[in-house]
Amino acid sequence: MLDVTQYHITLPSVSASARLALISDLHDCPSAAVLSALETLHPQAILIAGDHMTAFREKPMHGVHFLREAIKICPVFYGLGNHEACLTEHDYAQIRSTGVHLLVNDSVRFGEYRIGAIGAIPQRLPEYLSFVKRFSGEDGIKILISHRPEWYMPYLRQYPIPVIVSGHAHGGQIRLLGQPVFSPGQGLFPKYAQGVHEGRLIVSRGLGNHTVIPRLWNAPELCMITIDNGVENGWINK
Repeated sequence: MLDVTQYHITLPSVSASARLALISDLHDCPSAAVLSALETLHPQAILIAGDHMTAFREKPMHGVHFLREAIKICPVFYGLGNHEACLTEHDYAQIRSTGVHLLVNDSVRFGEYRIGAIGAIPQRLPEYLSFVKRFSGEDGIKILISHRPEWYMPYLRQYPIPVIVSGHAHGGQIRLLGQPVFSPGQGLFPKYAQGVHEGRLIVSRGLGNHTVIPRLWNAPELCMITIDNGVENGWINK
């Protein structure tokens, strides 16, 4: 079963509403359900918050298939997670050949928005933060893809970036009474495992799994984000 969670962010500076899909942590699992949902929901752009795949194998890859199909729906902006660290330049070339925007310390303009992304390797954090500083001063309404939500409070919160999207926490992997149990980088009962925080950090529970520990009481999640200026009717945060 796939959960579709709807969020609404109001930014007085935007001129028109935008409907964005956020997915994360597919981990090369089958993607038919999420592709079907995206075709129904008609987002204007898809944001991938990392760990979409891990390593290229000879057998068909669900992650690449998703990219090839998703780009037929709308533009796709792909930020890297920690599991993409093993990919090679050849792998990146194959990803780019699907037509998606693979963003590595880079940003692109999308209408009145500027969408950028950083990676998720702790050893490269100074490099990422150098980009974030530059990015925060660029033109357009900024949306930052940052796989690790635990980096928000110590590193990203200080920058005037109105929308930041993340994944990584898998919703806590196991949820008891609706509460997340554990997340890498945050430990037990993580604060940033799902939902919207401080009106601008949106964390997806993710779609797949890569560990022997199953997802329990924690359905895969597709997030739909509406950004508007507060004049038009929007969706209500859950």
